[in-house]
Order: sequence, then C-alpha cells, then structure tokens
Amino acid sequence: MRSYRIILSAVLLLVALGVLTPQFAQNAPLGPEKPDQERRYHALGLLRTINTAEVPELSKYGSYASWPILLAHQTEYLNGWLTRFYPHESNLHFSDTSEILPGYSLRLNVHADGQGYDVRVQDMTDKQGYAAFSDESGIIWQGEPLH
Repeated sequence: MRSYRIILSAVLLLVALGVLTPQFAQNAPLGPEKPDQERRYHALGLLRTINTAEVPELSKYGSYASWPILLAHQTEYLNGWLTRFYPHESNLHFSDTSEILPGYSLRLNVHADGQGYDVRVQDMTDKQGYAAFSDESGIIWQGEPLH
C-alpha cells in the first residue's frame, strides 16, 4: 500500500510539473523583430563583405579599390555573398551603378592616396532611412536620419 502511495505521489508531481512548464518556456522568435530587420541584416552582411574584400586589394595592389574595380577583382568572393543571402535568386548580380542590388544603394569613396575608404550601404526600401557605414578600420556603424 505504501509503494502505491509513493508511485501515485510521483505521478501527481510529474503531472503538476508538466502543467507548470509552459509558464516558464520561452517563446522562440518567429521571424525578424521588425519587417525591415532582415534587410538590415543583409546590409550589414554586405558591408562586412566589402570590408573583407578590400583587405586583399590593399595587400596585393597597394591601395583600396573603388566599387567597379572591387567587382572585377573580387567577383567570386562577392558572388559567394549573394549565394549565401539570396540562394533562390540565381539571376541576381551586383551592378556597378549606385544601386548595386535592388533596393540597396552603395557609396564607396576611396581616398586620393588609396590608403583609406569610406563606404555606406543604404536600404532604399526602409521607411526609417536605414544605412550602415564603415571605413578602412573595419568598424561598422548603423544609422537612421534624425526626424
């Protein structure tokens, strides 16, 4: 009789814990926090990729490269970024105009001596006017216009 009481108590304890568990479970995020968040992640990823692509330019050619030259020298590396972030869009490619991808604007200025650069990637579809910035230091800043 005593063993039945212990088993019954254990079963009731497990049932009670099973009922209480959902209160403490965390809800996993279902998607980006904001609608534009995924595009912002892409802008940051693109900026990191450009920073990384500039490193071999400086070491091999002695100066940083403008966007058209970077496209020519680092085609495989830049296309690898496209493949990772846009795997279902096989016809997508970078442009050498200021709108390098649909909805993304790029401004890449190389200093006159070639020893520095300033770069901005802006999401043209973001209602807040989001842009990410970097330079030869590799540090990335994010910004929105003051309203």
